[in-house]
Amino acid sequence: MATIKDVAKEAGVSVATVSRVLNGTDRVREETVEAVQAAIEKLNYHPNFLGRTLRRLETMKILVVLPTISNQFYSRVVRGIQDVAKQNGYHVMLVTTENDTEAETGYIEMVRRRLLDGIIFLFSTLPGEQIQRLAEECPVVVASETIPGISGVSTVTIDNWKAAYDAAQFLIANGCKRIAYLSAGAIYGSSAARGKGVKDALAEAGLEMPPELLLDEGLTFKAGKRAALRLLNLPVLPDAVFAAADAAAIGVMHTLLEHDIVAGKDISVMGFDNNSIAEYYDPPLTTVAQPQMEIGRKAMELLIKKIKEPDSAPEKILLPHQLVIRDSVKLLRKDGSSL
Repeated sequence: MATIKDVAKEAGVSVATVSRVLNGTDRVREETVEAVQAAIEKLNYHPNFLGRTLRRLETMKILVVLPTISNQFYSRVVRGIQDVAKQNGYHVMLVTTENDTEAETGYIEMVRRRLLDGIIFLFSTLPGEQIQRLAEECPVVVASETIPGISGVSTVTIDNWKAAYDAAQFLIANGCKRIAYLSAGAIYGSSAARGKGVKDALAEAGLEMPPELLLDEGLTFKAGKRAALRLLNLPVLPDAVFAAADAAAIGVMHTLLEHDIVAGKDISVMGFDNNSIAEYYDPPLTTVAQPQMEIGRKAMELLIKKIKEPDSAPEKILLPHQLVIRDSVKLLRKDGSSL
C-alpha cells in the first residue's frame, strides 16, 4: 500500500508539498501539482487523514490498543487518555489484543479505513517498521511501552533503563549483592531495557547476575509465584528480587511467605509501576513509580496534535520516574547493619 512518502519520492517533492496539493492549496506551482497527481495515479495512492477536506470528516473516535485490562497500570494510563479525550470531544475505543498479532492487525485496518481518527499503542506485537509505516498514513502515538525498531512516531514513556538502574543501585546500597530480575523477556521493550539497567548497575558495582537469577516468567501475580518457586529450588536464595511489575513482585512475596520467608526481613523485594496494590499489601512494596495518568494525558495531547496538524514533526516525551521506599526492602543503618 503506497504512502504519502512514496508519492513524494515519486514526484520528487517533499511530503509537505504533497499535503498542500491534497489540501488544494494555491501556493503550489501548476507543474508541481501535475507531478504529484501523476505520482498519485501511478501508485494508486488513496489519502486517508491528510488534507483539510478529509479532516472535516473526523469521527471524533480514537483507538487505544493494550495487551490486557487486568493490569492496574494500563487502567490508570487509559484514565489519563480519557480525561484529555473528553475535554476535546473525542470518544475512546479500547481493544485488548492478548498479544494476538492477527487481532491487532484487524483493529489497525479500522483506522486505515477511516472509521477512527487515530490510534494510541500502549503495547504492540507488530514490528516497529510496520507501525512506522502506519504512522505515515494516519495519526499514531506509542505510549508507556518502547517498541524496538520504531522511529518517526511520537512516543511518551519513562527512561526504563535509568529507572531500573536507580532501583538496582538502591538495592546495592542496602547490602544486596545477588539480585534476581523477574521480567517478561524480550516481548516487552521496557522489560528488556530495565534488565539492562539492572545489569549495568551490578557491573558498575563489580557484581554479576548469574543466569539462574534472570527469571523470564512474566509480569503477573502467577508469574511471580512461578519465579519464587524457581528461587526456592536454588541452593541459596538471592539477597533481593527486582520485578518488572508490582503484580509479579507481590506474587514473589506471597509465595515466599508460604515458606516462612518474609520480604523486608529475610529477603528484599522491589516492584515497578506503583499500582495501588503495592501500597496496601503486607508488607507494603518498595517500587518504581511511573506517572501513569500523565503518560495517558500526554499521549492523547500528542495524538490530537497529529490529527489537527498531520505534517507536525514527531515528538519524544520522557517523563520522570520515582523510587517509592516502603517496607519490602531491608534497609541498612549508616554503620552498614540492618535496621
